[in-house]
This record gives sequence, C-alpha cells and structure tokens, in this order.
Amino acid sequence: MKKLILPNEILMGEVERLLSQGTAVTIMTKGNSMLPFIVGERDSVVLKPYGKPQVGDIALAHLDSGAYVLHRIIAISDTGMVTLMGDGNVRGTEQCHAGRLYGKAITVIRRGRKCNPDSKLWMFVWRMWRLMLPARRYLLAIYRLLLIKII
Repeated sequence: MKKLILPNEILMGEVERLLSQGTAVTIMTKGNSMLPFIVGERDSVVLKPYGKPQVGDIALAHLDSGAYVLHRIIAISDTGMVTLMGDGNVRGTEQCHAGRLYGKAITVIRRGRKCNPDSKLWMFVWRMWRLMLPARRYLLAIYRLLLIKII
C-alpha cells in the first residue's frame, strides 16, 4: 500500500473538517508521546466526532498554538478547560477549551488488530500507568530498548 505524507497543517485541517461534518476518520499516528498504548508510525486510530469529553479519553485537540495533538485527557475544569498529557510523556501538559476537541479515539489499530481504548482493561491499565508517572522515564526506556520491536 502506498503512503501519502502530507504536511500536518493540511492533513489535520482536513481531518478537523471531516470530523466537524460528523464523519469518522482513520489516521496513522506519529511520534512517541502516546507510548506504550499507541506506537507512532505503526498504529492507526479511528476518530469520531467529539461528544462530551471525559477524563481518560484519547482526544484530537487543536491547541491555541496551532498545533494538533492526540493525547489523553487527564483533567477537565468547571470552566470547560481540558488538560491533556501524552501517555509517553513524563512531564508537560497541554490545555485547550473543550470546544477545541475535534475527535475522540474509538479504535486503536495495532498491527492490524482493533483495540477499544474505552474498554475496562485498557482503562485499568491506563490508570495503573498514570500512577507510575514518577517511574515512567525508566519504564519507557526499557520499553523502547526491548519491547517496541516485538509488541
């Protein structure tokens, strides 16, 4: 299968437009910010238009800086501000208003196998992963060295 690589501004603008029209979209992921749950340039995600955001959702957000990120919601304020953080990040968060969330990951496609990121198992593992934040740096280093090639 041929791969077409578009500049992020063009691709994500089109993804945002399709999601705003109510169309589900499948995109290949880039980067390591969602390790170990999503491996960049290997895994794809199916996004659906956003409804009501919830902590734990994997969301496509358009930040005020103009950047798009596919990160997990870790907090939602009473004013509608959403805090996001990549599962593979050891520090640093992004914030945007809930109205800037365009897609919610409803399926992660890992090596051709479909996984539900909202399943009880995925959410349990994510909660445990979140508690390990102080040790993530070391766990991710081991993961990158040993496991990323076989998982």
